[in-house]
Amino acid sequence: MSVNETARRALRDRCRGISAGVFAADAGHLRDAAQDIASWGGAMLHFDVMDGTFVPAITGGPGFVKALDVGLVRDVHLMVEAPRRHVNAFADAGADIITIHAEADDAAGALDAVCAASARLGRPILAGLGLMPGTGLDGAEALLAHDPDLILFLAVDPRTRSGADIAGACAKVAALRARAGARRPILTFDGGVSGATIEEVARGRPDVVVSGSAIFGAAAPRDAFKHMVTACS
Repeated sequence: MSVNETARRALRDRCRGISAGVFAADAGHLRDAAQDIASWGGAMLHFDVMDGTFVPAITGGPGFVKALDVGLVRDVHLMVEAPRRHVNAFADAGADIITIHAEADDAAGALDAVCAASARLGRPILAGLGLMPGTGLDGAEALLAHDPDLILFLAVDPRTRSGADIAGACAKVAALRARAGARRPILTFDGGVSGATIEEVARGRPDVVVSGSAIFGAAAPRDAFKHMVTACS
């Protein structure tokens, strides 16, 4: 079953603005948090999936992606040791984007697995490539040759919890935009995003900005979200 290219383009067009990191919300009210993002005009939910091995933290799996279907783009960021093993489970759970880390085992095979899952299910699933702060574009050249739909640039390394290098991540966004031309992937910024840094991040002109705790940990989450949307627009 082939994937309709019009449907793929329509999904890509929805991938703009803030992708809200839903696991930063109150764990007992995740669906409420997802519905809040939808009611505030949001388009994307970001799922940071961590296995306790590739990165120290542990978070939820495909069941959460399936349960939080509220009509938004479900943006799955796999920070796991062997991503290829998990692609089909997240695809079957309804993920619209599955991002694989360049630093993970068999990243190329996992990117190919996302494309295969999309074809199997007959619906668009965008294959993303995540780059840690210490991974440059030249070092990821072989994976970029797989033509991922999305590139996610991290400003913070979750393996070490280092400080945010916002300027460095913004520089990579600009560099990839310059070299990719008109047929470029969706450019996503992740890490260190807050009400105080969103304007600096937005000046780098990413297509998507990921933010979790700065939204759901704010005294007024709706206002925090709206502030970020305004800055990015």
